[in-house]
Amino acid sequence: MFHPERDLRFAILDIIKEDGKSISAISRELEERGFELHRLILTGYLRAMTDLSVLREKQVPPSKVYAPIKGREKDIYEVVGEGARSIYGDEENAGLLILYALGRLFRRPVFQEELARAGLSRQMPGRQATKEERLEAKQILVKSGFKIPDSSKAYVLETATLEGDYCELLARIVGSNWDLSYLVRETKQTKLAF
Repeated sequence: MFHPERDLRFAILDIIKEDGKSISAISRELEERGFELHRLILTGYLRAMTDLSVLREKQVPPSKVYAPIKGREKDIYEVVGEGARSIYGDEENAGLLILYALGRLFRRPVFQEELARAGLSRQMPGRQATKEERLEAKQILVKSGFKIPDSSKAYVLETATLEGDYCELLARIVGSNWDLSYLVRETKQTKLAF
C-alpha cells in the first residue's frame, strides 16, 4: 500500500536514521526508492519537518545536514501490533486482537497488507471479506490516496468476546503515547478472592 504524503515522511526518516544526511544524499536515496522530487520541493519538505520538530537542521559547510529529533515515528499498525502482543503472549490471540482492533478503528475490513504492517505474516485470522465488503473498503482507501492491488485480500472478525481486550489495548496505547503513568491509579488487592 502506498500513501503519497505519509510514505514520503517515513522514507525520509528511514533514510536519515540516527546520523543525519545532507539534502543531496537524501535526494539520491529517495530517487532510488522511486520518489522523484525537485530539489527545491525536497528542501521545503525538510524545512517543514524541521519546523514541526521532527528533524533538526545542522550547518556543516557547505551544506545542511538533517537528523531526526527522535526515533522513527510508529504508525497505527505498529502501535496496535505491539500493544496486542503485550496483552497476549501468543501470536494467535494477538492476531485476533489486531484484526478486531483495526476493524473497529477503521469500521471496515482490514487488508492483508495492513495486517502485515502490524506484524502478522502467517495465516490471517477471521473470515475473508465478501467481494462487496472488500470493494467498499478498497474504495475508502483509494479515495484517501492509498493504492490497493486487486489481488489483496481483506479480513473481518466479528466477535464481542474481545471487547474487554480492545478497551485494554486502547488504554495502553493512549497511556503510553502520552505517558500517563503518573496519573493512573495502581490497584492493590485488599481481600482474598475465593
